Amino acid sequence: MIFTYNGYSHDEYSVTVDINIRGLENPTGYVYGDTVTLTVTGILQADTLSEFLTKQAALQTVYKVQNGNVSWKSGSTTIYEIISENTLYGVRVVTPPTFAQGAAPGELVNRRRYTITLEAAYTYAATSAETPYVLNYESNLSFTGTGGPTFGHLPTITGKFQKQQLTETSVVTCQQSGRRVGLNFTPSPDPPFEHLADFEKVDRRVIRYGTPRRINNVSVEYPVFWDYTFERNQAFPTA
Repeated sequence: MIFTYNGYSHDEYSVTVDINIRGLENPTGYVYGDTVTLTVTGILQADTLSEFLTKQAALQTVYKVQNGNVSWKSGSTTIYEIISENTLYGVRVVTPPTFAQGAAPGELVNRRRYTITLEAAYTYAATSAETPYVLNYESNLSFTGTGGPTFGHLPTITGKFQKQQLTETSVVTCQQSGRRVGLNFTPSPDPPFEHLADFEKVDRRVIRYGTPRRINNVSVEYPVFWDYTFERNQAFPTA
C-alpha cells in the first residue's frame, strides 16, 4: 500500500491511515455535509543519521503545502482519495509531520516515527428546495410606541418639573431586520413584509453584505443583513 500527498509517495507499507468522518452542521444542527479527518502514522527508515535528516526534511517540506491531492492505493486499486478542488475548502494540513517519540528505543538509529493529520470537507447534494444551501437565517420584527398621547416635563422656577401632554396621538415605528448566510453564494435579503411595505421609510432602508467567513483561506460563508423602518400614525395592521 502506498500513501501519496501532493505528488509525494511515502514508502510502501510504511504508513497506516485512520479515517474519521463527522457531520458538517449549521447552527440549528442540520447536517449538510461531512468533514473527513485522516490521521497518517508512519515510519521513516534509513541507515545513517544524515539519511534520516534528509528524509525528514523532505517529508516536512511536502506537508508545508496546503490543498494537495490525497491518494491511498494498493497496487492499482484505490482505497481512498481526495481531490482537493472537489472539496468545500481544499485539503488542510492540520498537523504537519510531528515526531513525538524522539526518546523511544531505536529512534534516529534505524527508524523515525511520525504522525500527520489532514482534513477536508464535502457538502451533500441539496434538494431543489434547498439549493443553494442557507446555513443560517434570522428574522426580527419590533415595534416602538402605541400611537397614544405624548408627554413632556416642563421646567419650573422651583419644585419638580411639571408633566404636560404635548400631543393627543403619536407615531408608531416598526423595525424589520434579519440576516441570511449562504454556503458558497451570496443570498438575497428578505423584502419588506407585504402588510408593512406601504409604510416603509425607504430613505432609511439598510442592506449590508458582510465579509465572507473563510476556511483554509477560501471564502465559504456569505452573510447578508437587512433593516427596514416603517412609520404610521396608528397601530400597524396585522399580517
